[in-house]
Amino acid sequence: MATAEGPIAAWEAEQIAIARKKAEEAAKKAAAQQRNSTPSSRSGSSPTRLPGNIPKPSASPLKDSPGLSAEFLTLVGPYTEFIQKRNRKLSPAKAQDIAETILAYSAHYGVDPRLVMALVICESNFNPNARSHAGAQGLGQLMPGTARGLGVSNSYDTDQNLYGTIKLLRGHLDKYTNKTGDSFEGLVLALAAYNAGPGAVKKHNGVPPYRETQNYVRKVIAMYKELCGE
Repeated sequence: MATAEGPIAAWEAEQIAIARKKAEEAAKKAAAQQRNSTPSSRSGSSPTRLPGNIPKPSASPLKDSPGLSAEFLTLVGPYTEFIQKRNRKLSPAKAQDIAETILAYSAHYGVDPRLVMALVICESNFNPNARSHAGAQGLGQLMPGTARGLGVSNSYDTDQNLYGTIKLLRGHLDKYTNKTGDSFEGLVLALAAYNAGPGAVKKHNGVPPYRETQNYVRKVIAMYKELCGE
């Protein structure tokens, strides 16, 4: 369940959407090439680095990247296969759409896509229609108020939800890493804020003593490490 504060400029979302649209055709070609060069699980052998250690670009994604780099595009295939393995109810096209969107916004905001994958697994297991008892919605389980603050009008839309999810996560990572001076501690607090809200983190001067939040932080970090092959 994600909570946040403050609106964002609408043009930013529009620019990223335009960049992603331009990248889609190239991504489809790259995914096809990846499928042709990577043994399929249906042929009896597991795809390389799946389902545990999924690949990361050799260089960190640039925050101001206008779209997906060629290297990111080659990851669409492995990420799509991983997502389908986690949620077999998804069609191949929908799994690829989620993979492309995660990679695109991760590249734009400079977030490790494996961290985003871990968060989405823990939030919804890649179910775009997920809804919690508290009212959190979509892949990143955005609360309605949080979604509005992020400029998201439909949390069940894959593009909008992941845009808001990754934008929110990036903001928390920057805030708490700068505050603590430590990237891991910043990650812990960022995840706590994503789950319980920055107000709760401020009130308790750290991870709130809520069982749900403490379990959530541990779960996401454990999944992230698994995806990194640790």
